Amino acid sequence: MIPNVLVSISGLPKTGKTHLAFTFPEPIKVFSFDVGSDFVRTKFSDKAIDVQNFTLPIVEAEDETWALPVWEAFYTEYKRIVEGQDYQTIVIDTATAVESILRQAILEEFQESKPAKKKLATNEYVARNLRMNALFTRARNNGVNLVTIQYLREQWVRREGSDKAEPTGLLIVDGWNQTEGLADINIEMTTKEKTVVVGNKPARKTVMIATIKSNRFDREQNGQAFEDTNYNEIIALLLGG
Repeated sequence: MIPNVLVSISGLPKTGKTHLAFTFPEPIKVFSFDVGSDFVRTKFSDKAIDVQNFTLPIVEAEDETWALPVWEAFYTEYKRIVEGQDYQTIVIDTATAVESILRQAILEEFQESKPAKKKLATNEYVARNLRMNALFTRARNNGVNLVTIQYLREQWVRREGSDKAEPTGLLIVDGWNQTEGLADINIEMTTKEKTVVVGNKPARKTVMIATIKSNRFDREQNGQAFEDTNYNEIIALLLGG
C-alpha cells in the first residue's frame, strides 16, 4: 500500500509546478492563491479537481488590516477539508503566498494591542512556524497527500566582515524555510527546449523537467530528473508503487 506523501514542488514561474501537482491521486482539493490553477485544471477535464480561489484585496494603506481575514478563512477551510478526508490530495498553490499572508496576519494580531508595531521581532516568528508546521502535520495525520507549491528566489547572505547582504547566485525556496525539511519529497521544476518530429518535420517543444532534490525513501534517487513526468512515475521510482 502506498502511503500518503508530503511533497514540495518549487520552481520559477511557468515551469509546470501546478501541472505536476494535478497528476496526483484524485479527488484533488486546490487552495489557490494563483490565477493559473483554473487554467491548468482545464487540461485535466477527466479528473475530479476542485479549485477554491482566495482573492487578495487591493491594499493601498500601510495600516490596513487585510491578511488576518484571508488567513482565517483559508485555515478554517483547510482544517475542515483535511479532517473530512474526502480528498486524496490537497494542493496549496502557492505556499509562498500562504506564508506571506500568515506572516502579515500574525503582525496584525500583535497590532491589535500595539498599533504602532511595524514588523515582527525574531522571537515572534514562533507563531508563524507553529501554524505552518500544522499544515503538514494535519495532512500527514489524516492520511492525505499534501503538495505545497513554492516559487524560488535568489539567495542573499551577509559575508563575514560586511554589513551588507550580497547575492550568491543560488536559488532557494521562497516562503517558509522549513518546508523542505518536513516534505517527504522535494522536487525542483525547470524547463528546456528540445527538437521533436511533427508530421515528418522537426519542431521545437518545451518540456518540463522535474528533479528530485531530496527524499526520505531512496536517497540514491536524489538528483534524478524526469521529462514531462507525473505522480505515478515518481512514486514508482521511489516506492515501487
